Amino acid sequence: MAEKPAKLTKKERRWGWIKFLTFILVLVFAMLLGGFLSFAQHVDGLKTPAKNDVPKADGIVVWTGKGGGRLEAAGQLLSDGKGERLLVSGVNAQIDMAQIAGLSGLGPDETECCVDLDYAAENTIGNARETAAWAQALDYKHIILVTSAYHMPRAQVEITTAAGRIRITPFPVMRDNPAKWYQDGARFKRLLQEYSKLLLSYSRGREQAPQAPIMPPITEATD
Repeated sequence: MAEKPAKLTKKERRWGWIKFLTFILVLVFAMLLGGFLSFAQHVDGLKTPAKNDVPKADGIVVWTGKGGGRLEAAGQLLSDGKGERLLVSGVNAQIDMAQIAGLSGLGPDETECCVDLDYAAENTIGNARETAAWAQALDYKHIILVTSAYHMPRAQVEITTAAGRIRITPFPVMRDNPAKWYQDGARFKRLLQEYSKLLLSYSRGREQAPQAPIMPPITEATD
């Protein structure tokens, strides 16, 4: 008759749980670290598309914030006929259309006919909601999104959560600093913060999935 396996002592059971939880924590940490490295490399590899590589869309959206060149890039896209209208989202309350025209390089006729300003958005989620409302009001199915390269992944996730099935052509504006993320402490910190926010955006998107249909995969334009 086979002997019954000896029962584990309380200490042995506790040690077993400790080893199991340690394994889980190490596994989660490795996944998060791998995700961050992939995110950082992806952002560093983004390129501002050449003019001929940008398809024509229904409209153009630019999100204001840190990082120069966004308004100029969006203004040039509008002048090139890449979209019917331009939405400038997250505009400071003290900025008027004349100042936007000066920053974007657009003439009075272009700003009067084809530029919309959003003063309501105060953060990325607000930008996404205002973008979704603007696109829905104009029945736009395809937009070109202009924002900083490091901000682009989260921006796309938030727009998808807010707008559902809409086509987004990303137009990332590159940083002035040519250093890689691992060579610049400030940039490393910014990317780490952005990655944390991106994970939260993915989590929010899954929670709202029944109300926000998943958007088809996006192919990012590169040089």
